[in-house]
Amino acid sequence: MNYDDIAKKIAEMIDNNDMAPWKAEEVALKEGVPAPAHLAVAASARRLFIEERSGHTFHHIVLPPEPYQITYRCPNDGTQWTLAADDTYIACGLCGTPLDMVEEEKRYSQLVNNYIGGVEDYYSYAGEVTVGGEVNQTFQNILCWGPGVGHLGISAGCFQLNKYGPIEIKVSDWAVAARNLAFVFDTENEREKAMQLIKARLPDIIPKITEAHLAQWDGEVFNVDFLNKQHHADRILHSCFYTRFKNHRGHGQTSHSVGMAKNIIDDLFTQNAIHCRLSVVGMGRDGDLKPSPRNRRGRYVSARQRIPIKDYEKNIGRPIDEFLAYIELDRQGVQEETGWPAYTGMGGEIIPAFYRTMKNNPRPYLVSCYQKLYAETRGGDVIFGVELPNVEVGITSSPEGIISPMAREALKIAGIHSAKAYAAAVAAITLAGEYNFSTLHIKEKMYTGR
Repeated sequence: MNYDDIAKKIAEMIDNNDMAPWKAEEVALKEGVPAPAHLAVAASARRLFIEERSGHTFHHIVLPPEPYQITYRCPNDGTQWTLAADDTYIACGLCGTPLDMVEEEKRYSQLVNNYIGGVEDYYSYAGEVTVGGEVNQTFQNILCWGPGVGHLGISAGCFQLNKYGPIEIKVSDWAVAARNLAFVFDTENEREKAMQLIKARLPDIIPKITEAHLAQWDGEVFNVDFLNKQHHADRILHSCFYTRFKNHRGHGQTSHSVGMAKNIIDDLFTQNAIHCRLSVVGMGRDGDLKPSPRNRRGRYVSARQRIPIKDYEKNIGRPIDEFLAYIELDRQGVQEETGWPAYTGMGGEIIPAFYRTMKNNPRPYLVSCYQKLYAETRGGDVIFGVELPNVEVGITSSPEGIISPMAREALKIAGIHSAKAYAAAVAAITLAGEYNFSTLHIKEKMYTGR
């Protein structure tokens, strides 16, 4: 039996829409491939299918020789352990007792649904999504995830939304970065003189810091704002510099450029006999790893789809007003529990999985995972949408770190060739996941066993 031929046959079936990618294991068994080899054949079939669709070949996202998991049980304490097949430490993590395999029919399963490769992070396929508007293309959705069905929900959501045409995307041209300077003065008069001096000298300061730290990355300072605060006798002046970049993250370059501005301003204070008691980089007001409804660090993107109300009512089996009531009660719940007027449902899982996959952006995804989910009716349509106000993204290299070969491969396979496309892809799959999630809830099928 030639497993490669069977994998090619299954890949062709997926490509012809004769079967869903997550059915590959089942079809491999029907083709006579024994367990657990059927799991490797299914993963290979999905890889061949994705390579055909994307036009890129897998090199760095490897498929291990045993791409499946094995379930064990501890004979001492009865705990169950699910381990990757290539795990060599086959002992209980609690008591150290050697583990026993469970019975044959329950022993093997794929590492994650739609598994396509990876050794440390397990890569999974989550369908494809087509977007239009300010980005026009189709993305192959690959994600890093642990066990679970979340990416199947994304696949289902993409399939449903794709039926109504491309998802409409709006995305900003630039990514914003910010760094704040803070100065403390003894008197309000000194603070006022300092602010006026900085404002007067910005036309000299900005070109210098741009040439030294931003121009190489096509970055520019587009705004500097000022804020007066006071804490008892401390008269505080905040001066925040905002920069923007097309494809570069720009955070580190912004930090260094504003650090240079601080040194210039300190010298100006000395030359003009302005007594500044404290001059520091005041990170508390620059959006640094602090989610914000304002776009102080990242790129705005939104995705939405129009669906005929009659179609959606038929899908959920109830009036559209009941769906809108569900969206509102969930929004209220999120706001009351977190104090944040945003929704963080499936996006709190999808966005981290996306960042882990692409690996060319920071893993602290809190900057980006806050989202605004909404649904409304216009004419005969229901509009389902999601806004991500500040997705931090860059797809070019930087002094802050290299982009790994695996990251470049993931971007190519997905079809992402610009920071705008990255933002569009993450917004579209977040919308798809939320759509599927909300639809299942309003149909009372999520977690209920119905």
